[in-house]
Formats: sequence, structure tokens, C-alpha cells
Amino acid sequence: MKKIVKGVSSSLIFVLGLVFYCAALQAAEGIFAVSATYSIRPDGVCQELVGGKFGELAKKNSNWDASTKTVKLAAAKNEEAAVQLVIPMSGKKFSGKMSDLTGAGSIKSDRATFNALIWAKDPKGKDVPDIVIPLDGSIKDIKSFDIPVSITGLPSVNNKVGSMLFEVWVPEDAAAGVYKGTVSVMQGSKEVEKLNLELTVLDFKLPSMPTFALDLLDYAMPNYAFGYKEVINGNGLNAKANMISSDAKKADYQVYKLAADNRCFINILPYHGQRGNPKFAAPIAGKGASAKVMSWAEYDDFFAPILDGKQNKYGEPPAHFQLPFNVNYPHMCEGEPDNQFDWVPFASSLPSGPNSNAKLKEFEETNRVIAKEYIDHFAEKGWTKTRFEIYHNQKGDAKQKNRKGSRNRIGNWALDEPVSKNDYAALQYLFNVNHWAFKDAAAKKLQFVTRNDVGHWHCDKFQTPNGGTTKDYKSKAYDTADAAKYLKSTTDHWIIGLIHAEGAQQLLKGYEAPGKKMMVYTTAGATDLDQHFGQFSGITIRLARMGIVGLVVYKLGMENPNSPGKNKDFDYILYNGKESIGFDGAIPSRRLKLWRDSVNIYDYIAAARVKNAGAVDTLLNKMVKIGLNADPNYREVKCRGFWVSNNVEDYNTFKMNLAELITGAKLGAGKLEGFSKKYTPCGSADKITDYD
Repeated sequence: MKKIVKGVSSSLIFVLGLVFYCAALQAAEGIFAVSATYSIRPDGVCQELVGGKFGELAKKNSNWDASTKTVKLAAAKNEEAAVQLVIPMSGKKFSGKMSDLTGAGSIKSDRATFNALIWAKDPKGKDVPDIVIPLDGSIKDIKSFDIPVSITGLPSVNNKVGSMLFEVWVPEDAAAGVYKGTVSVMQGSKEVEKLNLELTVLDFKLPSMPTFALDLLDYAMPNYAFGYKEVINGNGLNAKANMISSDAKKADYQVYKLAADNRCFINILPYHGQRGNPKFAAPIAGKGASAKVMSWAEYDDFFAPILDGKQNKYGEPPAHFQLPFNVNYPHMCEGEPDNQFDWVPFASSLPSGPNSNAKLKEFEETNRVIAKEYIDHFAEKGWTKTRFEIYHNQKGDAKQKNRKGSRNRIGNWALDEPVSKNDYAALQYLFNVNHWAFKDAAAKKLQFVTRNDVGHWHCDKFQTPNGGTTKDYKSKAYDTADAAKYLKSTTDHWIIGLIHAEGAQQLLKGYEAPGKKMMVYTTAGATDLDQHFGQFSGITIRLARMGIVGLVVYKLGMENPNSPGKNKDFDYILYNGKESIGFDGAIPSRRLKLWRDSVNIYDYIAAARVKNAGAVDTLLNKMVKIGLNADPNYREVKCRGFWVSNNVEDYNTFKMNLAELITGAKLGAGKLEGFSKKYTPCGSADKITDYD
């Protein structure tokens, strides 16, 4: 009897084992690859697809062929290409592994990275797929993830599907051609599934300094988010500078590197936003012709690794970098308004430039002699690749006539977001002083430029989708005060509110000139994460169609992924590791990765334009359509908006069509399908309203 029981038990064990094996095999066969743009909710629903199911796309798409179990990627040399591996099963300790790739040459396995895509709470309390956890141990030694997610400090969402972002950074010296190998989904040391990998290396190279400028703006250094709140400068003239501690620098450099490794750059305002006293500047002694820099040691100790390009894998410095020059630096440097230079008597009587009013001589001379020190020092350091921006960010305080306790002494001017004739005249004077002070920089191959942030740009010259005339429903005086007369020749970097750039897009070309850049600003999109993520991966396609060469995203910001917006601040790009998982650094968002992909595609657009600009315009016109603006307030006045295609599969097709133009080779790019009812709408309203 005992033997029979044993026999039955053995048979049962065998049968159960076979059942579990088949179930595991079936689950493993469910693993597939899709574009990184697709957003998968915890229940497995894809928010870019009507109905939410991948359906046939799980069998075949531009990155995947289930019949041969092949993941497909195409990338230029020096491009980091990404694809999403969808894992519709539960389990512990998932990770990924790539073999060496061989073909036209060889690409080592260490060029691959794997990341877990994790959910965060958005400001509305929804679970959104926006956290990226590198599985290389760089964050809290995390090298794998579970399905459902179980990472202490991150939201628990009981997800039914897991996802890995698989990236391959193609060496810049890789031979063009097809490379083959495998990519495996692992559970601990066991291989769950081995997929074939086919990587086509295209016969051109992306520049290490991107063509498109994606500027992540904030008014405080990243170390503030981790509790350090360290600055270089004290207050006023003759104040000794401070060295930033190694811990604060480490935190700052981690964030600067994170942005640069993903083809963006951080651009922090280095002075107190409204008062203008320096926070990250060379300390100044004296005024007028006798002014001098007291020391460069503290500035260099902090900024040299950033401006040398040593803090990121591409070895490039930021494309743009804001300097502390403003109405209160290097002249005065004073934090208390009562001790600042009094600009109020000049409210409506500023000259157009320097050397016209003796009462302004001390201010002008201070700027001139300190500008020369900056030029000489930066030239000695070899910082020739970066455009150093001079940005006057202050707004006056009209309500406090005696200015006691007010934020500055510029009276009623709005130097940031100018809207009146006096604002424009003040900026014209300041910009001309800046150009005059830095006039010798070009001879030393340095670039110093003026930057103007303006939301209300040509409010009364908006167009409707069919080319008719309309205007901003809350128009300001930009045109009627003839702003172009004061600013067109003096502004180098135009940062225009996105909605106004869309409405008055036909005027952009009239502002283009050598050395100038037409850019736009918008929010970080953190309140719109339950929508189509093509608004991030397709952003430069949309802007290329408009004639825009850069994007300022406000703001860098870091939030706790469990409770964003706790301070009613919904603008953020990164997640605060210290507040959530005890990591003294920033956790990347998926938006940052998609912006990287978009910056890369702009390099394709730029390279293809050199070969055949007309063909590129034809492709852009298929990828971007003109319709009513996404913002309901602007829809009321029938203002136009530019919409990037909602067809995610077309993004790869668009890229390969550009690659064919660049290389002259037939790459099987195929034709663009165009906007499709199979996909959800792509695009959200510009949420910047504080300056209206």
C-alpha cells in the first residue's frame, strides 16, 4: 500500500510539474517588445491605444516580430536606442541580460542597460508609469524588480504586468550594418526567456553635443532638494565666498550627470530670483572701474567639472549656462532692497545703451571690468562650447511704492515676461550693456548671449488653423508697444510661451538671424501623465515643424513619487530618492528618457535637412498637423495648435525615412500611416499660467 501511495505521489508530482512548466512556458511566450513610448497601467491597459489592448501589436510591431522572437532596433553611431520589454507574468527578481552582438563588427554586452519601469502617484492620485529604476545597482543597490512591484518607499500598485526599458548605446566607432545576438529576461540567475536581437547600425553618427537644446530650468541647485541648501556666495560686496561641501557637490553632480546622460541639460538661475544678489558667482569687491573678482577658487571648484563636461558619459558641457549678471550683479550684489541701486528714477528714461548717462556710469563700468575677468578666466579654462546666457529675471513690485520690504529696487519693470514699453526699453538698455561689456568674447571663441523669456508674444497676430486671424483672449501690449523695436536686435535667445509660438508661428522666421535661437518654454507635464506619452517622445518633431530649435522645461523640480504636489507645486521632472527610498539623489522619470529619444530624432531631422530639406518638410507635415489649440481657453478664440501624430508606430517609420535621406541607402523604412483612430489623442494644454 505504501508503494502505491508513493507511486501515485510521484505521478502527481510529475503531472503538476508538467502543468507548471507549461504555464511558465506559456507566460514566457507572452513576453514581447514594443516602443518605449507606450504607457502600461498596473492592470496591463495601454493608455496610448483605444481599448487599451496591444492585440496584434504584441505579435508584430516596428520593434518586434513574435514569429521569430526577434527584438528589432535601429540606431545611428553614438545613439542610445531603447525598447520596452513587456513581461505579462508575476514573479521575483526580474532583470535583463544582453549577449555580445556580432555582424558588421562587434558590440560588447556592456553597452546595454536595463531599467525597471515603475509607477508613481501623479498630482491627481493616479498610478502613472513614470519612474525609471536602473538595474545596475546605482540606486540603493537595486539590480532586479518584482512583479507585482515591491520596492520599499515606492508606490505599491499590485500590477499584473511588468516592464523593462532595454537600452543599447551604440559605440561612435561601430561599423554600419546589421548586428545580431540575444537579449534575455532573467529571474535571479535563471533565464525566463531568450529573445533574438537584431540591431541595425546606421551609417552616420549623432553629435555628442545635441543639435536641439533641451533646457531643464530651476531657481535652486539640485542639492536643495536633498536638504543641503548650500551656496557659494554671501551677501553684498566684499563677501567671502564659500566652498560647496563634497556631499552637496556629489548630489548636484548626480543630477547634472543624469540630465546630460539623457541628452538634456540643467540650467539653474545662479542668483536670487528677484533680488538679484548672487548665490553661485565669483565674489566681487569694489564698484565701477575699480571692481574686481575676489576669487575664482570657489566657482571653479564647483562648476569646472560641469563646464569641462566631465560629469557625463558624452563628455560634453551644457549647451546653455546662465551667468549671474543682472541689475544687481556684479554691481552692488546686495540682497536688501534698500541698499541696492535705485532704478526707479529711470523708470521711463533709460538710454538705449551705455555711455549716455553719467548716473549709470558706475553700473556700466562694473559690468565691463567684471565681464573682462569672466572672459579671460573662461578662455583660460577652455569653456568654448557652452553658450553663457545673461538672463534678467526680475519683476518689479508696483504695489509697494516706497519699496520697504519689497523684493528689489527696479520699480514697476517686468524684465522677465515683459509686457509694456518701459519693460522693453529697460531690457534694451540692459542687453546693450551686456553686449558692450562682453564684446571681446568672440575673439577668444567664447559665446555670451542675452536671453529673454516672454509669454505674451504677438498676442494680436495669432492665426486660426485655416490661416485666419485671431488673438489671445487676454492679449497684452507686446505689439502695440512695439516690442520688436527694442528687443529684436538685442535678444539672442528667445524663450517664448509655447501657445504664443503656435499662434504666431508665422512670425518666427522674421526673428531668425545668425547666432540667435528661437525656443519655447512649457511645463514638465507632470499633471498630464495619464495621457498619451507621445507628447514627450514626439515633442521635437512637433517643434521642428514649427521652426523651433530648443525647449525650456519648467521646472527641474524633484517630488516624492508617493505624494507629489504636497506643496501645491505640480511642476517636476525627477523623483526625490531621499524622500522616498533613502537614496541621496534623483530618480529619473520616463519623460526624461523619452525627451532623450526626441532630442536624438531632432539630430536625424537636422542631418536629413542637409541632404534634402524639402523631403524632410514633407515628412514633418505628415507627422504634425495643425488644429485648434489644446488649451480650451484658446480654443474659444479658435487659436491654432500644432499636434504631433498619435500613431506610435509611425515614430520609428519617421526615423527610418530620415535615415534613408541621410545615408542614401534603402533601409526598408516603409510609409507613414498617419494619425490613427486606433490611438488615443496625443497632446495636452500648456499649464504655465502664472505669468499671464
